[in-house]
Amino acid sequence: MAAQAISLSLLPTPPTHHHALPYHAKPLPPPLQHGRSPPPHLLKVSSLSEALRGVDSFRDGRLLVSLLRQCAELLHGDQDAECISAARQFAPQLHSLAVRAGRARDPHVACALVDLLARLGRGASSRRLLEEASDGKDAVLWNKHVAMLAEAEEWREAIAVFAEMQARGVPADGYACARALHACGRAGALREGKAVHAHAAKAGHVAAHPLVPGFLAGMYAENADVAAATRVLETMDAAAVAWNAVLACCARLGLVDDALELAERMARSGPEPSLATWNTVLSGCSRHGRDREAFGVVRSMLEQELLPDSSTMSSLLKSVANLGQIAHGMEAHCFFLRHWLEPDVYTGTAFVDMYAKCGRLDYAQKVFDALELRNMTTWNSLVAGYANAGQFDSALKLVEEMKMNRLDPHITTWNGLITGYSMNGRSSQAVLLLRQIKAIGLTPNVVSWTSLISGSCHNGDYEDSFYFFYEMQKDDVQPSVVTMSVLLRACAGLALLKKGKEMHCFALRRAYDHDMVVRTALIDMYSKAGSLTSAKRIFESIQKNNLVSCNAMLTGLAVHGQCREAIALFHDMCNLGLKPDSITFTALLTACRSMELITEGWEYFDSMESRYGVTPTVENYACMVDLLSRCGYLDEAMDFINKSPFKSAASLWGALLTGCTVHGNLALAEVAARILFKLEPYNSANYLQMVSLYEHEQMFDEAESLKYAMKARTLNSRPGWSWIQIEQSIHVFEVEGKPHPDTAEIYEELIRLVFQIRKTGYVPDTSCIVYNVPEEEKEKLLLSHTEKLAITYGLIHSDSSRVPIRVIKNTRMCNDCHEVAKHISAICDRQIILRDADRFHHFTGGKCSCNDCW
Repeated sequence: MAAQAISLSLLPTPPTHHHALPYHAKPLPPPLQHGRSPPPHLLKVSSLSEALRGVDSFRDGRLLVSLLRQCAELLHGDQDAECISAARQFAPQLHSLAVRAGRARDPHVACALVDLLARLGRGASSRRLLEEASDGKDAVLWNKHVAMLAEAEEWREAIAVFAEMQARGVPADGYACARALHACGRAGALREGKAVHAHAAKAGHVAAHPLVPGFLAGMYAENADVAAATRVLETMDAAAVAWNAVLACCARLGLVDDALELAERMARSGPEPSLATWNTVLSGCSRHGRDREAFGVVRSMLEQELLPDSSTMSSLLKSVANLGQIAHGMEAHCFFLRHWLEPDVYTGTAFVDMYAKCGRLDYAQKVFDALELRNMTTWNSLVAGYANAGQFDSALKLVEEMKMNRLDPHITTWNGLITGYSMNGRSSQAVLLLRQIKAIGLTPNVVSWTSLISGSCHNGDYEDSFYFFYEMQKDDVQPSVVTMSVLLRACAGLALLKKGKEMHCFALRRAYDHDMVVRTALIDMYSKAGSLTSAKRIFESIQKNNLVSCNAMLTGLAVHGQCREAIALFHDMCNLGLKPDSITFTALLTACRSMELITEGWEYFDSMESRYGVTPTVENYACMVDLLSRCGYLDEAMDFINKSPFKSAASLWGALLTGCTVHGNLALAEVAARILFKLEPYNSANYLQMVSLYEHEQMFDEAESLKYAMKARTLNSRPGWSWIQIEQSIHVFEVEGKPHPDTAEIYEELIRLVFQIRKTGYVPDTSCIVYNVPEEEKEKLLLSHTEKLAITYGLIHSDSSRVPIRVIKNTRMCNDCHEVAKHISAICDRQIILRDADRFHHFTGGKCSCNDCW
């Protein structure tokens, strides 16, 4: 039997100024039929329906609060459609009754009403109600207001309301303090968070309320103050949930070392780490490039007799793929099969992706074929694998199979192909595919364009990277932090300081400069573009540097010859708890080479494995050979190569050949050259070094014989060039290229400068001229060296004496040009920064930063 709607005439007379109702009154649903016992949620509906008929009882606020809460519970997401529909009909009636009964501003009724409105999706109405109701000093409403704003992720508003509470003297309860701390953490407001911490401690909530310790530790962790977060966890004897929350925060922010340390503390003295704990740390390792540490995390998990799940395997296989260690991947696969772990589409996709990225497409295809369940990600992983390997026919065939299986390739599928084309040097096909995507109605996204830019940068086509960036902007696609880091790498590759500054400003306008990847790319760009001061400034502005940023700064200091600073930075990072890797030692050994620090170089190389647990790579061995060879210890370098595990590596013999060329050791150079001609038969640089050494020793027949061998192998010598940027123009000076339009003016100024510096003691060093010509002719040939022409052009056309002259050269600087640059810097009072094939030279006041060691 149908129930009648409540007559509004029976309700109490509303106040003169009542809260505006957001609903129209609706009839109540019919009562339940008698019979068998209804489900619990229908009993709630029935009780609400019956209660709404007892109008007089609404003068009791407690009953109204109870009914509002029951109605809110009926709106919970796990209820059925009938229940939710009934609750949506009750809600406006309850709101109307609360207003007409004059209870809408009652603190407890208002809080219950706010919850109900929030569950109805009426967030704006609920906030407006709270703002109107909390004009006074009622603590219940203020605390509810703070909690509600925080739950809605309006962090700054929650912090502001909490601060206003304190200003008005309204006491905050433990839940409001917890939510305020959460807001301070997510908003990065450490100062405000400390103020909330002080208030909570004074009020006794830190020890009394169960949520406060976890949110307090989380607030400090979100602001990268892991030490304070750890003190809170240990002092308050926090539960495992709080520890895991801090761990998750560290993993998300890239504080992997802190996450690892926290997990170890839990294992030693805190709550026992769970599978979720280790999975969180493992995810942080794989996400932030700490792939080697991922294996240690899995080992700790197994020692605790915790069986990995699909999340564990996915993160581990991602790290395996990043390292390209197929053996570890196969071991993980065997473990998975041996322990009868439940296969699902996610682990299957992870195995396909791992095998594809490790170059075993045959295994990837077998896993793919054996999968009963596949999603789009599974298909896309295999398509990308074939494309990255250059097997485009197989990739396109797989795309056709997707269509046959009623799966429409989406933008991620095509992005895999675009990446494959661009990384394999087929940018034209990638651009064509991008246009075809547009033609079929799909919109290329930031990943599509970033793949093109990254591929061009990877192949050394830096100019194309900037061209694609401009096209990307025309397409109204906003670059990501990854796009910015790739473009900064292109600026570093070309040593374009002005273009790099433009990209820096671009990043500043979009607030990308706060991202750690972009900051590290900026350090690298400024270092390689010759502005070490700017690189240091960015490095010092980072509150907590990680290993990658420290390595970038170390490398910058090394190539600029700042050996002592590099060594000091190395010890600082070790004292801060950062574990060095092979890249760290490559930079450190390069720095030692720049100052010929043999003893220090040996100490650092010997301590790699014994003290720091880092296995030396071929690059580390090559650095040691280079250090020994450049310092004249050629026999020791030869013996070092023969005892190394990389005796067949071309980089080691190349370093030895360079040292032999510098010191004129023809016999040992011939030994190194013979090995290099077998290892790298098409590397013209090895032939050219021997040609230069033969000509220097007046062995012209042998030199001609090598030149003939180069022609027989169709090897072209790399032409020497230098360039300088004036305003927005690049001026290139080539040995065999077209002469510069201002050649006459440049030579006139250069001859005048040489005449001046002769008076200060300069004597031309003609030893680098190997042609059999008179001495006067050799001195004339010295004037045509490209770096001299570029420096002179910079002196003529630079506006300010404060701006350094920056020259980039593709080969090693000769002794005579080095002396000329030193003298010019003194008589012209100009700083000259020149980057050659080996390092940077900073000429100031007649001295060079390399101390004549290069």
